[in-house]
Amino acid sequence: MAGTGGPQFFGPVSGSQFAIGNRDVVQHQYITGGEPVPQLADTMRALLTGLERLGLSPEGEGTVRQDAEAILDEVANGQPDEGRLRVLVSRIRNALSVIAVGAVTGAAAGAGSGAAELARSMLVDLQRALP
Repeated sequence: MAGTGGPQFFGPVSGSQFAIGNRDVVQHQYITGGEPVPQLADTMRALLTGLERLGLSPEGEGTVRQDAEAILDEVANGQPDEGRLRVLVSRIRNALSVIAVGAVTGAAAGAGSGAAELARSMLVDLQRALP
């Protein structure tokens, strides 16, 4: 790569972000140290406590409940699988996002402003617990 004027790497690169040839760049990187944040279990318990107030369909509520319980089981494990946690948290985030956005726009059937506020609060807690 000599003489290209660009970056040159002479060894392995890991956990880094690069922006080359861009004028304005915004990057975010979250490093969790390989272990889920203990706050995740508290967030899941709070979610399970308020689940009925979210106005989800029975199927949606059941799915979120199963995912939250699976997260609690995984966190209780001595060596939780962070990849599995991220998948489960992502599914819960998707369900909560629909409520948070839908209630604001009036599109979520059965979900009022209380449900939207609870969903937004849970989304913030999830972001803090497992970015």
